[in-house]
Amino acid sequence: MGNFRSLRVLDVFKGIFQAFGIDYPSMRAIVGLKLTMDERRIPVVFSQTKLKEGNQFLKSLALYVLYGLATIPFLFFGDSVMLQMGIVFGIAMFMIMTSLIADFSSVLLDVRDRILLAAAPVDDRTLNAAKLVHISIYMTLIALSLLGIPSIVILVFKGILFFLLFLVMLLFMMLLIIALTAITYMIMLRVFDGERLKDMINYVQILLSVGVFVGYQVVIRSFDLVGLNVTYEFNWWHLLMPPLWFAAPFEWLLGGNTSQPLVVLSAAAIIIPVLAIWMYIRKMPLFERDLQKLMAEARGGKQPRALLMKFWEAVLCRNKEERASFRFSWQLMKRERDFKLKVYPSLGIGFIAPFLFLYIFLSDGTWEDMINSNTYFMIYFGFIIIAPLVIMLSYSGKFKGAWIYAVSPITSASRVKRAALKASLAQLFLPVYILQSVIFTFLFGWRVVPDLIIILLSAVFYAVICYAIGSKGTWPFSLPMGESVQSGTAKQIIFMLLIGVFAGVHLLMSKISYGTPIYLVVIAVGCLVGWKMLLPTKQQRVYT
Repeated sequence: MGNFRSLRVLDVFKGIFQAFGIDYPSMRAIVGLKLTMDERRIPVVFSQTKLKEGNQFLKSLALYVLYGLATIPFLFFGDSVMLQMGIVFGIAMFMIMTSLIADFSSVLLDVRDRILLAAAPVDDRTLNAAKLVHISIYMTLIALSLLGIPSIVILVFKGILFFLLFLVMLLFMMLLIIALTAITYMIMLRVFDGERLKDMINYVQILLSVGVFVGYQVVIRSFDLVGLNVTYEFNWWHLLMPPLWFAAPFEWLLGGNTSQPLVVLSAAAIIIPVLAIWMYIRKMPLFERDLQKLMAEARGGKQPRALLMKFWEAVLCRNKEERASFRFSWQLMKRERDFKLKVYPSLGIGFIAPFLFLYIFLSDGTWEDMINSNTYFMIYFGFIIIAPLVIMLSYSGKFKGAWIYAVSPITSASRVKRAALKASLAQLFLPVYILQSVIFTFLFGWRVVPDLIIILLSAVFYAVICYAIGSKGTWPFSLPMGESVQSGTAKQIIFMLLIGVFAGVHLLMSKISYGTPIYLVVIAVGCLVGWKMLLPTKQQRVYT
């Protein structure tokens, strides 16, 4: 087992761990073993198996460096340090917390450690501390990748005191993120049992993702911007905005603003993370014991009739082979927990995003202005769901079961892929889109119905493009989940830009005479042609 640099840094804080009753030598050995396993294969945080060599997580950190570069302009935006640091901490919290929810929840809720170490003299507190440290090491790497270059910019342009305060606030922010996520799961484990608990964990992940996304937008709306002149006025609900807590010390200690609200926010930046992590450490043994609920097998019984699946199967599939593949994909997406963990957070964000941007528009205008405008195009933000969904169709935690393609009497690979794409859209995208369309029709009236039809066809066309490019010709659910970490995020960024193309062309056509009906025909034809060209049914089955 290697003597990792992170473990040597950990040794500096040995006394703190021992003060909380943690068996430090055992914890260090467990963390070292986990890090060694991460080097030999894809980290346990991402997958249980591998096909590619090396630590895929470390390769994916380059993307966070790019995200970090985008925060640098905000360091010089306006003349309010509260705004500058509020936005920077808002972006950092959004990126780190979404990564923790999507990629590291499985580590926090991992029950295999308990099975492997059941006979070893390791108590629950030490075992959970090892998980916490393991996650913290990766969270620190993400934070360094994200904010490393901005930190250097801060040191050069804003001085050493600003830089040191930034590092301190970053540390407390990390503590808060990890502790709050863990406490949320801890409460879930106490309240729910069995399969209901596993389902509720997915719903909580959606709510956390939506909360982080909405919170990030609200932070920006907390300031009154007139050109580059920015004013900050305290409101009670700012106490609920953690990025403002961490920005307040800069305004107070370095900006010379000694108003009472800033002092209160600054105190919250220190006290609440410390209390949260203290509470979590105290309840660690209870958390580990409650994790046993996740090992409980689902009770047998009659499965509920999948009426919705049968309805869409009859509507969307034309032959027996496609219908069988449709049912296979539908059931697999419904049962695969790793797939849900990756996709469900984007469902929540995709649903709430159009309404959030309508709210932002409404805060600067009137209700009448909004109703008579073309802001219903905001529904294109719902496409955020599609790229992560169709890209993840190639991955599975049980990918070794893909041998089923080799022994099944499949005549066309494309029929299987078409069926998987149709099942994913019918099960996860359409319910969200239909609900959004009903609300938008209620808000904007029947005049938007032709545009909503165009948007639905655009969504199908967009999904086919994303799937054809994103899947790289692979069979559905045939790749290990860990590979999605390296390649999925980069593809999603590129596909995000494509959403703007669809929305832009649609908006442009809506401004010319008869543009909407003409574009309706064009997008319908384009959808059919794209479907036939990118997923041709004549493609023969080839599975190795």
